[in-house]
Amino acid sequence: MRNLERVVFVGAHPDDFAGEIGLALLMRGKFEVHVVNLTHGERGCGEEKFRNGWTKATRTREEERVCEAVAATLHWLDEVDGEAYASRATCGKFAALLKELRPRAIITHWPMDQHLDHVMAYAATMKAVAIAGIAPEIYYYEQDRQTRGFLPAFWVDISPVEEEKEQIIGLYECQGGARCIAPNKRLAADFRGRNMHHRAAFAEAYATYPGTTQGTRCIFSELPAP
Repeated sequence: MRNLERVVFVGAHPDDFAGEIGLALLMRGKFEVHVVNLTHGERGCGEEKFRNGWTKATRTREEERVCEAVAATLHWLDEVDGEAYASRATCGKFAALLKELRPRAIITHWPMDQHLDHVMAYAATMKAVAIAGIAPEIYYYEQDRQTRGFLPAFWVDISPVEEEKEQIIGLYECQGGARCIAPNKRLAADFRGRNMHHRAAFAEAYATYPGTTQGTRCIFSELPAP
């Protein structure tokens, strides 16, 4: 089996990956995909289920199932949902992982976001990259209504995998995957498809951190053309 370059998706919580599943599916066989979560999303079902550990266990299992469906390797940084911080210890742990993986690219939260955990995931990514002393391509994704001022540079046609993406999103059951998350992501993908002047029925949009791509070499140029 040939060695593949690695791409790391970073999220603050399980299901933040939902909007990027289309891209991950298109990367199958082209890149080795890894998913890093800052927290286990422990507060996603209320304080009682946070205290008794039900939500952490449930969302951990759901993210494991999603990553298995996408053929991605899953990693946890073990910050706490609602209390997440880009601490020295967490960024050191993340940096050690990045040193080991040496990813071609990292895709993380856009830094302007209403959810502070999302901002902390962005901050932890940038800090870990600096500590690790690596120079990957760095890209950002949008988190629907919580992201502010998003400026995409790349649109990825996910039409061939949209149905599969929605089925996988349905695995996020405790967060209303099939009932809530999938329809929202479908609307976002429809909107971004229209941004491509109808070259795609469904698309995902990504921004780039300036200076991290090398000339014309970027991961998006190696995906199927729309």
